[in-house]
Amino acid sequence: LDREITRSRREGLSLGVLIADLDHFKSVNDTYGHLAGDAVLQDTTRRIQSDVRPYDAVGRYGGEEFLILLPGCNSAEASEKADRLRRVINQQPIDTQSGSLNITLSIGAIATGDWPNATSDQILQMADAALYRAKEQGRNRIEMASAADHDEIHALFLELSSHESQKP
Repeated sequence: LDREITRSRREGLSLGVLIADLDHFKSVNDTYGHLAGDAVLQDTTRRIQSDVRPYDAVGRYGGEEFLILLPGCNSAEASEKADRLRRVINQQPIDTQSGSLNITLSIGAIATGDWPNATSDQILQMADAALYRAKEQGRNRIEMASAADHDEIHALFLELSSHESQKP
């Protein structure tokens, strides 16, 4: 992420950053077992990777979350790409040994061009805040990071750095 942020700034481009989370994934594991959960993760990964450009990056961010980096994407392009990925996941069920499962995806997105001085940690936290909002507002949707997310994250970082500077 740091390398892509540095490169996008050097080239004067925006970087789209998506955090995607499988909706109700815990219930897949709890109801159908971990083999079904693994099949869902594998098929989700395959679908995402088949829908991004060769130079985009897709990685598992944790549990059932994915981090997707979209070089050269501004807010509108990142939003459009996120919505297309969301549709790719929910357009058809995922086959598992326990049967076909309908899976949906919520995505929090940000474009670094909107916040050119944000650190990678701040970018991730703003995308995560947008993801949390997507989950709160019904799942199976995308939310873009907002100015309120930026202000909240920026204030938190200022508070943390002020506490660090006061340590003996």
